[in-house]
Amino acid sequence: MEYTYPDYYNKFSCIAGKCEDTCCAGWGIYIDDQSMEKYKKYQGKLKNRLHNCIDKKEKSFEQIKGRCAFLNEENLCDLYAEAGPKMLCKTCRRYPRHVEEFENLREISLSLSCPEAARMIVNNTRKVVYKTKERESREEEYEEFDLFLFTKLLEIRDFLITTLQRRELSLELRMSLILACCHDLQNRIDERKLFAIDDLLCRYETERFLKKAETKFEEYEGSTYEAVETLHKIFRNMYRMEVLNDLWPSYLKECEKTVFALSEQEYIEKKKEFHKAYPEYELQYEQILIYYIFGYFTGAVYDKRAYDKVRFALVNVLLLHTLALADFINKGEFTKERQIEIVHRYARELEHSDPNLEELEVLIGYEEEYKLEPLLCCIWT
Repeated sequence: MEYTYPDYYNKFSCIAGKCEDTCCAGWGIYIDDQSMEKYKKYQGKLKNRLHNCIDKKEKSFEQIKGRCAFLNEENLCDLYAEAGPKMLCKTCRRYPRHVEEFENLREISLSLSCPEAARMIVNNTRKVVYKTKERESREEEYEEFDLFLFTKLLEIRDFLITTLQRRELSLELRMSLILACCHDLQNRIDERKLFAIDDLLCRYETERFLKKAETKFEEYEGSTYEAVETLHKIFRNMYRMEVLNDLWPSYLKECEKTVFALSEQEYIEKKKEFHKAYPEYELQYEQILIYYIFGYFTGAVYDKRAYDKVRFALVNVLLLHTLALADFINKGEFTKERQIEIVHRYARELEHSDPNLEELEVLIGYEEEYKLEPLLCCIWT
């Protein structure tokens, strides 16, 4: 079995009670079957609480005012304190570690919904490198696993990450290149022309194509009206999502009012002011884009929707930028601490709700505002 993970992965350490948030509130915590059996047999001090505070039908811990029943006032876990780490279920033991499973391969990342993980990812100024380790285990064979497609997806993902790390290019150009590349890739997947992917990569890797593409993409720079209209539609689609934190909708409304009440000229000026005051945004969005590409792109081996995975990454960054812009306009400044708070807060709402991930997937696949040209307008305006 191979395990792939980012080079900063092993540096993560939970800061427990010092954390400004808690991973034990705001969403249901699923309990795996093995842990459920342990809890049934447990005879320690927490025996009665384990019996009374587990929803056996849903296989999850009961929530009290949105908090796990075992989360104490210091934001620490009573189950951990009393019975030790071996009594934690897989969800609690792993978080914020996230695992994607493929045939004979596990890809592991840290979740942006954890403030400390978000801090590591956002503050990382180095080009992230992915490491692979092998461990002896039984060979796996998944039914209907398209190994050839998976191999091609890995090759494309390497290109996407390499492109995003080309810091001599503008962020707008890097984002446009990976979007256009995966638009063309999807055509080849849909037409079952996987062998044509090699030629696609060769074309996108040439400097001649790069210069030609840059000239073409720059034509979208003046599309301010279309860009703001598109971005507003994308932003308003967030109201269709499941709410995990009761304060989230009012926060969105405040940000929407701040940004989309601006005239076109005011929007452009405020955006320029933000970028000048906070030039770190390019490097940080690079890291966040790569986080989403690594975590989601190869999942296309199961649904054949590679283009959607890249649009998912880009849309998330466009929304994060809008939230950050609103914060800058309201406060007159912007800091790394605010960036981290916005990123982890957004990720909690999106990535820890299967209905939200599914809703965004449907929107990206079928709504006009997520098509190639509208997104290019948003990127370049």
